[in-house]
Amino acid sequence: MSLMEGLGMTYTLLWGDTHIHAEYSVCFKPEVIPDGFDGSPGDCYRYARDVAEIDFAAVTDHTFSGIGKKVPIVLTEDQYGVILEANRAYHDPGRFVTFPAYEWNSPLDRTYGHHNAYFCDDEPPLLPSGHDISSIDEMWAAFDELPYEAMMIPHHLARDQTPYDWSTLNPRYEPVVEITSNWGNYEYKGNPQACDPNWSPGVPGSFLQDGLARGHRVGVIGSSDSHSGHSGGHHPPFDPKIPGRPANPISAARNSYRRNILGAGLAGVYAEEFTREGIFAALHARRCYAATGRKIRLWTETNGHIMGADGGTLPDKSRTVHVAVNGTAPIAHITLVRNNVDVRRFHPQEPTADVTIDLVDDDPMEKIVKVSPPVADGNGAALVYYYVRVVQADERTAWSSPVWFTVSA
Repeated sequence: MSLMEGLGMTYTLLWGDTHIHAEYSVCFKPEVIPDGFDGSPGDCYRYARDVAEIDFAAVTDHTFSGIGKKVPIVLTEDQYGVILEANRAYHDPGRFVTFPAYEWNSPLDRTYGHHNAYFCDDEPPLLPSGHDISSIDEMWAAFDELPYEAMMIPHHLARDQTPYDWSTLNPRYEPVVEITSNWGNYEYKGNPQACDPNWSPGVPGSFLQDGLARGHRVGVIGSSDSHSGHSGGHHPPFDPKIPGRPANPISAARNSYRRNILGAGLAGVYAEEFTREGIFAALHARRCYAATGRKIRLWTETNGHIMGADGGTLPDKSRTVHVAVNGTAPIAHITLVRNNVDVRRFHPQEPTADVTIDLVDDDPMEKIVKVSPPVADGNGAALVYYYVRVVQADERTAWSSPVWFTVSA
């Protein structure tokens, strides 16, 4: 972790993986668990803390899984109790934070996609699965009744089986989305690190940029979606215990993990406190970013507004995006994205992993309207948003959460 100053506040950069499957998930792959670990919820946390050396984590076993099964597999109360006990055992604020959580997904005939549910409490209940309710609104109603904070984070947004329906987004309970994991990256359709198109070409309308174009204010994170007990970006390209195994740490039969050579996703969060409550607050403020495979340190401010912020009225003359990157390999390029259009790109003249740069957008409103038209939010306001994409020479990537501005009438 490291400290950053911004707007008079001191933030701690915390690294996490909020999407880890343990032995109770139907998709768990016991043949490739890390040496010295057993795939139990507690060992998943031990690996995250001691091997991946991340600051927070969540075991997210499925509450229900029926795909390809004659008899659906349901997470039992006893199994859930073991997960909660592991959360209590490893939760150590200031050193390592755990979140009681589980994966909550929709049936194939519904389109609200796959989410993980997270709770700021030691004993949250198992709420009805996506297969036991008729609408995701029932889940929001259940959240409303809880006496503590809860959150849902959608993942593998445009996966063909269960694409995310952006019209169902609840800004109170879904402040961020997971855009990169073992499945690939879901920034936009056709991005160079997408899920293998031969396996899952991706559903138009469900990618991150599709949601932003609808006026949604969401932050971004990455996580592993590990099915083997590896977490925190620690997915080796092969397992030495299985001679001749293809470059895939999860399953030789599942080529969906084509990009795993870059490592799984990570969440970088700028928190005021190293606690569950502090991390929840940072996610709600969208003070976070996504990275693939390595702990790429990224800080952005747009006209003084930290990533994830609402920046007020769009300045007329120019907008300056301050970017500070401490990479793990030389930086190939840094791209400024405005309303889903790449409008500025910086290439370091000499190989370096450390870059501090101000990217200035001085396009007049006439050009903004022509090149990257403002989008309308749910209240009819016209928005212009900026985010940054950092790509290293080894292809590992980091994305900031956007900053949004309102166009004056």
